[in-house]
Amino acid sequence: MKGVFGYEGKFFAFMDKVGSLFWLNLLTIICSIPVFTAGASITACYYVTLKMVRDEEGYITKSFFKSFKQNFRQSTVIWLITLLLGLVFFADYRLLNLKDANGGPVVPFSNFIFIVVGAVAIVCLLINIYVYPVLAKFDNTIKNTVKNAFFMSILNLPKTIMLVVINAIFPALFILPVTTGKALWLILVVLCFGVSANAYFCSLLFVGIFDKYISDEVPENRDEVITDRDTGSSK
Repeated sequence: MKGVFGYEGKFFAFMDKVGSLFWLNLLTIICSIPVFTAGASITACYYVTLKMVRDEEGYITKSFFKSFKQNFRQSTVIWLITLLLGLVFFADYRLLNLKDANGGPVVPFSNFIFIVVGAVAIVCLLINIYVYPVLAKFDNTIKNTVKNAFFMSILNLPKTIMLVVINAIFPALFILPVTTGKALWLILVVLCFGVSANAYFCSLLFVGIFDKYISDEVPENRDEVITDRDTGSSK
């Protein structure tokens, strides 16, 4: 019992992790309030959780704002593109579901177009799941960051499916109590830990994925270099 509840025991280690995730969640939400800064906040959140998984997080606030500042330009550009694409997909969905006076689709070949748009939306979703963790971990151009996020999502498909599930759980835990009026305490839990806990559980998978792309060897084609932001190691 002493070993479990001692200062160096598992209980205090667990509570320290809970406290860190709560503070990280608060930082991420506050820094996302201007909306256009959300990309930088999510990237910074992943920067910290990727370190937390390895027990390398150090000072949460310092690490968070280090990444926030370091990746602000790239993450903001990616975030604004993501918002624009989201609006485009939403507009396409509404347009493709319009009906004429006879109940038929207004847009010709709407079913085919819907399938094409849906496929593109899925690709964008997979990229979006990977792009901020990739940006947090690796130093690269926006173009190569997006490209690497796409290829990593395809080459690690089983883990990608698990990441999709994780990213769906926390929104569901928030939406279900709102729509059903039951287990409303889940809303408070999600507000306190939803963003950071989601990033932490995803990071458990990302560290294994990213390790495969870190090496001390530098390839001849510099356009393909993936450089670790902290160690400088590349592949």
